Amino acid sequence: MRQVSFGFLKDYKKEFGGSLLKGKRKTARPLSTKAPIHLVLKSTHSRPFHPTSRKLEKLFRTHAQKYGLKIYDLALNWSHIHALITIPSRQAYLAFIRTLTAGLVRLLSSTLGKSLKGLFDLRPFTRILSWGREFTSVRGYLELNQMEALGLIFRRDKTKAPRRGRVSWSLSPSPGQK
Repeated sequence: MRQVSFGFLKDYKKEFGGSLLKGKRKTARPLSTKAPIHLVLKSTHSRPFHPTSRKLEKLFRTHAQKYGLKIYDLALNWSHIHALITIPSRQAYLAFIRTLTAGLVRLLSSTLGKSLKGLFDLRPFTRILSWGREFTSVRGYLELNQMEALGLIFRRDKTKAPRRGRVSWSLSPSPGQK
């Protein structure tokens, strides 16, 4: 007789942080040292992360190297940062995220010349991915997100997810052009 499914896998949470935590109790963040993680740092300030900023990218990569994280992809958008990473341990992730966010606040405060203490209103969003199709899909999403931030493409309708067979991206540099 074969086992059809694992019942405990249905209860396992893969996402944590961001707006998912509003009005919820504190729980442990699910992390994996074997699977890739999609990390999103979102700011409510007006456009603090410039997509072509080499200083921001260098800061991110320096902290990742210091704590042994591997970065597969990194996308700076105006209001948020996406990263596709793997972590060596929970302690390394916690130290990395603590020092990275403090470093980002310091760097942006000195660059913009004003205090940005409330740069991150929400906790970082993380999602555990599986290798293969899900990893490739998120990597493609990060690439599209980066191209949108650079103004190379734009999304026509941000409220709806694209249906199968429907193009939702355009190579036109401005939304007003046909």
